[in-house]
Amino acid sequence: MQPDNMLSPEKQTILIVDDSPENIKILNQILRDDYLITVATSGDAAISHIKTRLNDNSNNPPNTNTSQHLPDIILLDIMMPSMDGYEVCRQIKNNPKTSDIPVIFITAKDEVEDEEMGFKLGAVDYITKPISHPIVKARVKNHLLIKRQHDCLRNSISILHHKAEILQQKAELGMLAAGLAHDINNILFVAMMIENLQYLIPDDLQERSMIDEHIKRAIESLEMGRDICHGFTNYLKDIGEEEMVHNFPPLLKPLDMFQRTFKVKLIKEIPPNLPYIKCKGSQIKRLVLNIFMNACQAVEAKKNGRIIIRAWSENERLFFSINDNGDGIPDHILPHIFEEHYTTRKDGNGLGLAMVQKIVNSHNGTIDCSTAIGEGTTFTLSFPVV
Repeated sequence: MQPDNMLSPEKQTILIVDDSPENIKILNQILRDDYLITVATSGDAAISHIKTRLNDNSNNPPNTNTSQHLPDIILLDIMMPSMDGYEVCRQIKNNPKTSDIPVIFITAKDEVEDEEMGFKLGAVDYITKPISHPIVKARVKNHLLIKRQHDCLRNSISILHHKAEILQQKAELGMLAAGLAHDINNILFVAMMIENLQYLIPDDLQERSMIDEHIKRAIESLEMGRDICHGFTNYLKDIGEEEMVHNFPPLLKPLDMFQRTFKVKLIKEIPPNLPYIKCKGSQIKRLVLNIFMNACQAVEAKKNGRIIIRAWSENERLFFSINDNGDGIPDHILPHIFEEHYTTRKDGNGLGLAMVQKIVNSHNGTIDCSTAIGEGTTFTLSFPVV
């Protein structure tokens, strides 16, 4: 095995595999001016050569200029001792890392069945002896051109896939940030209750003015936080969180805090011994909270507003529903409630229920909405149990 030319990055490489020194000499004279030539004098040496190049490539950084790289094309004799050209071709084509290298058989055989065997094994062409200079040069040139075009196309596709992945990652990060902003906005809504403290402090308290000032600054900070959060989109990705087995009732704890804020009558029908579900806990909490907030907003104008939360198991699934006695959802609005940015509220962004549906889908769950004008709305969800 010996390279006959120094590396030139502009030239493509040819591996000649032949046990005849005379054939090697002829092929080298025909091709050496236009290509880099490497020679193997047996099938075993050819396979060893390719394995060495594969190992060297795996140890070198990408785009490193090195002579230890795979050939761009292989000129392969069929009749060789120990390992014939058919077996060499078979091993090359069975390896995903070398299967794209075009193989041209060069042999004295010209029977049709020999050509059929070569093409079945993956060879791209056949050249018979005695070797014709113009035919060798033309066929090598054509197949190397095809390979170069194929490589360019594959690289372009790889670049496009990479760009698509980057865009997807950016989109997911944007969704995560927006979802985080949405949840923080809900939390800040509750924190704004601090403004009611000023009405509970006696006027004659010595520190009243200082307390008022602190409350004022706290309210300004909270309002600023809500302004920053406003307008962000929200989605379901929680980077770093893994699915775990959860007992369902503890996932409803955030509702108690928001119940005090809205002063809504909350009825819970949560039986003991519910089956566990495998989920991302923070996502399920966000889901429950968003549906509950919608229910609270639906009954906020009612004197007798109430919300009923139920949970039960059936057919290897955990079911969960939130029912309100609000005005219901009109028929022309109902088909759009899970669409992104669709909202009927002046201060809404139409993202809460879109996020809910995506969380449900990511947990192999289901969600259904039933409503009646003047009677209220029920959202029913289900998740597979552990």
